[in-house]
Amino acid sequence: MRLYPHYSFLIDVLAPCPRWLQGFRPALITGREQVAIKEGKNMMRQSRTGAWIFSGAVLLAAAGFASYALGTQKTPGGNGYELSARFVSANGLTRGADVELAGVRVGRVSSITLDPASQMALVRFRLASSLRLPQDSTLSIGSATLASENALMIEPGHDNTYAPPGALLTHTQEPTSLEQQVSNYIFGSGNLGP
Repeated sequence: MRLYPHYSFLIDVLAPCPRWLQGFRPALITGREQVAIKEGKNMMRQSRTGAWIFSGAVLLAAAGFASYALGTQKTPGGNGYELSARFVSANGLTRGADVELAGVRVGRVSSITLDPASQMALVRFRLASSLRLPQDSTLSIGSATLASENALMIEPGHDNTYAPPGALLTHTQEPTSLEQQVSNYIFGSGNLGP
């Protein structure tokens, strides 16, 4: 039973009105409207809870990807040791590039800087601690295939003395251009190396 039956048509007319017009609505709220208001509040709580759960899942996925990315950037075989080499040009080589020996990844390039004394590119790289590299090993920048990224390639030498950690290797070759690699592949032995 309504106290003001003559206002019932106004309630039906003003119910979908904008907020500023609802101030003119009589202060009479029916039971059906009270239930609708409670259901609206419950739906807001549920949507907030869902948003928090979704945000947490996104953050958890981002943390998982970050840990995976960090794990793949580590040098194989533990911490390893660092060596460096000077190149006339380090064109095409980037920080984080693979260091390959006989087509097997044995390390990563840790930095590429310009040596101010010699005006040459100074490439620092980390090798697996289980690998002992002869002092006369030859380093070059290239790729095994036309589609692969450039890597620091090692051709092991025959010297009996091994490069100690932190050593500067002096036997380096200039990086080959794409045209030279294609020419070597077509007219040479089919090998893309220098």
